[in-house]
Amino acid sequence: MKTALIIWMVVGSIPWLLGLRRAVARVQMERYRLSTRSPSCDASLSVSVIIPARDERDNIRAAVEACLQQDHAQMEVCVIDDGSSDGTRAVLDSIVDSRLRIIDGGDDALPEGWLGKPWACHRASQHARGDWLLFVDADVRLAPAAVSRSVQYAVENELGMVSGLGQLVNVSIGERLIQPVVTGMIIAANDLTDVNDQEQPEKALASGQFLLFERSAYDTLGGHGAVKSNVLDDVGLALAAKESSLGYHLVHMRELYRCRMYQSGAECWRGWRKNLFPGMERRWGILGLAIGFQWLFIVGPLMVFLLAVLQGWGWVILASTLPLAAMHILRWYLDGVYGQPRLFGLLTHIFSNVLVGFLMMDSAWHTTRGAAVWKGRVIRRSDHSSGGSSSSGST
Repeated sequence: MKTALIIWMVVGSIPWLLGLRRAVARVQMERYRLSTRSPSCDASLSVSVIIPARDERDNIRAAVEACLQQDHAQMEVCVIDDGSSDGTRAVLDSIVDSRLRIIDGGDDALPEGWLGKPWACHRASQHARGDWLLFVDADVRLAPAAVSRSVQYAVENELGMVSGLGQLVNVSIGERLIQPVVTGMIIAANDLTDVNDQEQPEKALASGQFLLFERSAYDTLGGHGAVKSNVLDDVGLALAAKESSLGYHLVHMRELYRCRMYQSGAECWRGWRKNLFPGMERRWGILGLAIGFQWLFIVGPLMVFLLAVLQGWGWVILASTLPLAAMHILRWYLDGVYGQPRLFGLLTHIFSNVLVGFLMMDSAWHTTRGAAVWKGRVIRRSDHSSGGSSSSGST
């Protein structure tokens, strides 16, 4: 038995060592990374920044003001008030700037077959006048260089669509427990070399927090109407862009925008509950593999270590420290890269993974047997269309 446990622990350290090597290589790769030092686009290009807002009173002013502080001159900000009941419209009305256009989305029932966020984005796009459309969420804070750098990247690479991964901000304990693990799983499963390969259309990943389109490409795709019933609308649009050969890239943009996706641990749980299992293409096999990996390579080493300590099995104790050390070194490194509290991550890493395992199962239950609720709207089972993994928080 002791020999088998030692072999398990040695083998169990391999995925973490390979993961660390891969993570370092990805961080050092500059190919798919935008920063304030990236080149700016032609000042004559017109851009419409579109923000769908439903009950975003606490977010909307900062989001709009960040957009208005862009270093690109030819732009407008279009905000659609999507049936807010918390005073969002009053905040918008208090912002005085000729570049801000407020669209009254009303609070009528959604048209048949539409989810809330795609419907809001679709209507807002009909009012936008820019040659480029940038859709951002109300919890996004753009850096002044975000618009000019991302548009130039699209122009240089002849892309019809660009999405960006920004800096996630986690404040509450619940967010810090869940967010790093979930986003780490998504990024680990999606190498940007594959995601940005037009010959691999099935490898689609996007962030709904930041979606940039050349206007004609957006119209060719059918806009948000093409993903009107897809809870993973961002991934659906990326998949459509790759399949239509309009050109699509997902890039790292941590210097160009930050986002606090959820305002509490409970909201974080509800948000990922509606997205996680659809992001696994609603396949029970993928769910089983994900949970199995957690128990074999994350929880398992801890259980072996505790058993070995109780039994006084010296070599087993030593062997079990290999995967435990490797996984925590990887977590320490990634938390440093992505600006998360390192000590908190080390102390809670295993518990966080167990928690996310239950979250994945809860997502599977709600999206196949029940219905998720988000921003006061019910997302039926039929609305959880399949697609790739997503990092968005749809309204």
